[in-house]
Amino acid sequence: MADRLRITELDFDTIKTNLKSFLNQQNTFTDYDFDGSGLSILLDILAYNTHYNAYYLNMVANEAFLDTALLRDSVVSHAKVLNYVPYSTQAPVAIINFEGTSSSETIGRLTLPAGYSFLSNQIDGKSYNFVVLEDTVATKANSTYLFENLAIYEGQFVTYTFGHNASSNPKQIFTLPDNNIDTTTLKVSVQQSSSNTTSVVYDKVTDVIDVTSTSEVYFLQEDRNGQYQIYFGNDAVGKSIPDGAVVTTSYLVSNASAANKANNFIATSSVTDSLGESITSFTVTPISAAAAGAERETVDNIKYSAAAQYTSQNRLVTQNDYESYITNRYPNIDSISVWGGEENNPPVYGKVFISLKPSENYFISETEKQRIIDDIVKPKSILTIDSEIIDPAFTYILVEANVEYYSDKTNLSEVQLKNAIRNVILSYNSANLNKFDSVFIQSKLQEQIGNYDTSAIIGSELVVFLQKRFEPQLGTPTTYTIDFDAPLYRGGVVADKLTSTQFNVFDSTGTLRTVELEEDDTTFSGIREIQVINPGVGYTEQPTITISGDGLGARAEAVIVNGKIESINVTNRGTGYTKATITISGGNGYGAVAVAVLDTRYGNLRTVYYNSLAEKQVVNSNAGTIDYNTGTVIINDLNVISNPATDSLIRITVESEKSILTATRNTIFSIDSNDSSAIVTELTPFE
Repeated sequence: MADRLRITELDFDTIKTNLKSFLNQQNTFTDYDFDGSGLSILLDILAYNTHYNAYYLNMVANEAFLDTALLRDSVVSHAKVLNYVPYSTQAPVAIINFEGTSSSETIGRLTLPAGYSFLSNQIDGKSYNFVVLEDTVATKANSTYLFENLAIYEGQFVTYTFGHNASSNPKQIFTLPDNNIDTTTLKVSVQQSSSNTTSVVYDKVTDVIDVTSTSEVYFLQEDRNGQYQIYFGNDAVGKSIPDGAVVTTSYLVSNASAANKANNFIATSSVTDSLGESITSFTVTPISAAAAGAERETVDNIKYSAAAQYTSQNRLVTQNDYESYITNRYPNIDSISVWGGEENNPPVYGKVFISLKPSENYFISETEKQRIIDDIVKPKSILTIDSEIIDPAFTYILVEANVEYYSDKTNLSEVQLKNAIRNVILSYNSANLNKFDSVFIQSKLQEQIGNYDTSAIIGSELVVFLQKRFEPQLGTPTTYTIDFDAPLYRGGVVADKLTSTQFNVFDSTGTLRTVELEEDDTTFSGIREIQVINPGVGYTEQPTITISGDGLGARAEAVIVNGKIESINVTNRGTGYTKATITISGGNGYGAVAVAVLDTRYGNLRTVYYNSLAEKQVVNSNAGTIDYNTGTVIINDLNVISNPATDSLIRITVESEKSILTATRNTIFSIDSNDSSAIVTELTPFE
């Protein structure tokens, strides 16, 4: 009896082989040559037909599920079931102050109509059109009309009118013909008929729970061709529109992210005020550059966001709710971090903190932050919970790599090999860092360096430094708290110490000095403080505080309040302590317990400069403190007169104590590719 035809292999060659094997076992075809005869063509047709059907059914199965679908229209269709509409192209928005000058001081009003346009500076050789979305009114003050914090959006205003014919369009669906629509700017109004010019503005549905049979709303969806469509209710969920109604739509067609960073604008036309005067003299002052422009949502992102929004049920309650909803409504971000106030340091209850890393810039302007809170977060968040957007805190990683290699097993010169290793490090940065919740693992980076050329590179040693940057307030004594968000290495010699870039201050004599910050190693091994764990009871006299350990000279005195030890003051820090215990005796009381905090985990900062003889001179011996456990640096009352750095930033650099660094809350670890000191590579040929 012949074997059955095998059906588990579905590629073309295997299908044809299985067909030949099956036919060879039939008595009717025992003497046929299936490779050299016309039957070979028939087998090809059968194999192709089977292969096509298998491929088709596999694709049908894939497209039936959101997780496995590949075609955009399939993914969009699945997302619609979850009440998710993919976000459209997003128009960049800039904030300006716009001032128009009149020839008189008579009080009047000036209206900038919706669609009033401005022309931007050139970006990559092209200028972009920005418009006002809403009619905006200013009242004259003296002879000036001032529009403060005016939001202008990149794009061209487009208006389309559709006549509704119930017989040809029973589902009341209207397709918007433009591809680069910013649907957040879409406005829809409906006239009852062409003869009835009264129009009603319809609102977009964001939550059907609030929609009744008489609600004047419209729905938005993406069709199979990638175009957006609007449709109306059925008198059960939303009010339907009558036969013969006239539907008017207006929206922006935008160039999306191409217009980001536009920051200089000119008005393109005059405006007539309420007094009939044509205003032609304008001054445009940029407040914040154009930002938030983004391309329409990708297929992969739709898969993630649709499921996430369905889980949140269009409400902001959990951390994931905030992340998915804000990402959908404000797509021009690379990374987002959200945490509750109870997780903050220090805790702030009843508050949600949000940090956003934009795609184009390092930070989001204050005006844009407020717009995100007011327009995106507040309408969906819990009533009693406040939200605050804070800037990302960038901690820059500097890598010193000492790479040992066989010089005779590579065709690269030293310069080429150094550049190759630099590119490996930057690739690691792109793949693993530059976002919230990132983790830097030194061993993984070393492994990637070694894998670049396994035959030539023997191994590498890395020293990792952390750097924070801040812009000082010039001419004003200011205290700065700088959090590295990682344990720091305590330096003992010049090469290991915390360092900073130079800046100018006045010394005690009023002389301008160019100084830098450094660790003060004179208190390397003393007793920093004594913490009272239990104050005890019954103390009528000052007890004796005995400090035992491997150091010398430390002394302390207790402060008694109401029979209890309120505090213990260190009168001499001593030296040489790597461990210490505190014993409290006498004073007629009992039960008091205290512990010593050693200088090894805390340090002092000072400002220094070098005189003409290259001798170090101290300007301020108590410039600040450093907590090596938490990575917190506090600089006290620093009065910077001027800063020679071209970017006006002071950089503080210190070696990391850990080889694994985990970013928390709003911290972002990054290797700055534009910083020549970020990656230093030394090559050691193996002899």
